[in-house]
Amino acid sequence: MCLDFDNSRLIDSPLSALVWINQSLRSNDSTNSTDADYLLRPVNFMYYELASLTSGLPDDELFASLNHYLFDTKKFQIAAAPVLLDEILADRRGCYSAIALLYMHLGCRLGLKIDFLRWPNRAILKWECQGRSRYVNLEECGRFLTEDELLNILNNERKDSIASLSLQESVVQYLTYLSFYYRQYADTDRLHKTFGMILSFEPDNMRILAERALLRRDLGLLKDALQDMKRYFSFNEKVNSNSDLALVYEELKSRVSPPL
Repeated sequence: MCLDFDNSRLIDSPLSALVWINQSLRSNDSTNSTDADYLLRPVNFMYYELASLTSGLPDDELFASLNHYLFDTKKFQIAAAPVLLDEILADRRGCYSAIALLYMHLGCRLGLKIDFLRWPNRAILKWECQGRSRYVNLEECGRFLTEDELLNILNNERKDSIASLSLQESVVQYLTYLSFYYRQYADTDRLHKTFGMILSFEPDNMRILAERALLRRDLGLLKDALQDMKRYFSFNEKVNSNSDLALVYEELKSRVSPPL
């Protein structure tokens, strides 16, 4: 079984990432939630409606209008679930990483520079305006963090600074959230696909490669599991790797190609 996720290379915006992930993880569903137009239409309508309300406004008023529209008018909320775009649009609530990508898309269409941060499990984005960085808490309807609040968070997490992520890195952060979510609910099919999508962006992510190998073994996909293990150990000498993984590798070799 080989899952081909080369379409990841066609992702050029936060919205295209949300649609691609939704389609990939809903590919076995019998609903129209995998149809791109079904996903794009409501988001495009939101943008056109928002653009009509904000025409000619300066950036600070644009930003306030975006927050008011998304959180007060449309009533979106940050929650642990749902996690995919179709249900998030229907429920007006969802996981921080997906809401953040939707927020970034709308902001970008309005001409605002908004970045995802290397800050897992926090619904905080960075807005760059006239050389100044401001930090936006999506869990509080887009409220700006004060300098003291930002310093307290940095001190509590023992960080000196906060790095912005590229679009690819932002998508991987969302996919990583999905992997934790699907593991928690034992959704092995979507977990398997999520690992494949992460690896399409980060082929050298050895942690995810090893996790997928173990999952494939548990799913009975022994040849695919063995391929992942071979690749893993081509980058990691057995003597320097997890001993349990080395045992799994030997087990898979014997099961896939039993000795004569």
